[in-house]
Amino acid sequence: MSRSPRLLTAVAAAALLLAVPAHAQDVPSATVTTPTTGAGVEVGVPLLITGSSFSATPEAVTTELTFDGGATWVAAETVRVLAGWRADWRHTYTPQVAGDLAIAARAVTGAGAGAAGPAVTVHVGGTTTPQPVNCAVRCEFTSPYAPEVDDPDAQPVEVGVRVRLDRPGVILGASLLRGAYRGPITLRMWSDDGVLLAEREWDHPGRMAEIDFPAPVPVEAGRDYVVSYYTPQGGYASSENHFTGTVVHAPFTAPHDGTHGAGVYHYGTGGGFPTDAWHDSTYWVQPEFRG
Repeated sequence: MSRSPRLLTAVAAAALLLAVPAHAQDVPSATVTTPTTGAGVEVGVPLLITGSSFSATPEAVTTELTFDGGATWVAAETVRVLAGWRADWRHTYTPQVAGDLAIAARAVTGAGAGAAGPAVTVHVGGTTTPQPVNCAVRCEFTSPYAPEVDDPDAQPVEVGVRVRLDRPGVILGASLLRGAYRGPITLRMWSDDGVLLAEREWDHPGRMAEIDFPAPVPVEAGRDYVVSYYTPQGGYASSENHFTGTVVHAPFTAPHDGTHGAGVYHYGTGGGFPTDAWHDSTYWVQPEFRG
């Protein structure tokens, strides 16, 4: 999974805390990470729900979700197990009726199901209610966990992600996870209609890249933007079947258009505005916002 140096430090600290629970839990528990509560989502468009579940002891833990206040439950897909007592999970759900939708999760072990965790409420067919997220310095868009691969594709290509902000501010740049190609690349930002708004060339052999544009780029709330990078010899990192639904992690939304996820690409020497999609892939481009 993509990690900037700043994000790596935060994740390492969090992992250390999670590796040894501060206190034992009497029952299994589950939390919903995305979507952020208060988000506005569309009727008939897939929504990606992610989170983590925990058990009191190192034993298998799975997760169930409810969309009707606990009357029925559906199983989520476990994507990673840590230390036997934590499971990261995901589930793609397509809301069909406008109105408020409460999403809650519960963890399940051999001893049975735990209580439902706090519900996250989204507004289907409604507007987003921006949550109090502190982005005075910068907030980074973080995708849910997925195992990444170094794509063997060696063609010149531009790869990126389509994002939307729930508040005005500026895009500072992006952090990237690179693949096997470690030569010069160009980070770019585009409007929703393909106007190039900013770019910066970057040349460093590291796998992780954190690149700021020459100047912050103003963004409007509710409008789509694309942040991408051009690699002249392919060699990028990717994960297929990742953006299977809209991802909402305030202040960012990575929108699903009903057919394709937010990951985009464009082949050609010199790159260009990326609009093509492949198997709901992510290319581990993580825009950074201030506002």
